[in-house]
Amino acid sequence: MRELLLDLKIPRTYLLPEADGPLPGADALTEAGVAVVSVPDCGHNIMLDNPEGFARATAAALSTTASQGGP
Repeated sequence: MRELLLDLKIPRTYLLPEADGPLPGADALTEAGVAVVSVPDCGHNIMLDNPEGFARATAAALSTTASQGGP
């Protein structure tokens, strides 16, 4: 999955559960332009465990993309 994210030429955001702690390899993703965002109060089914947190993180990623002139 990481190689796929690194190779895409579009704005990207990687969501992960906050409880997982720091993402191993997050620096490489960030350096490649991938935003790494922790979502609180959820497990690995972020959109099911915390729909509001997922929606906020997704909306923030999309608004950042729009403000940068992305698709």
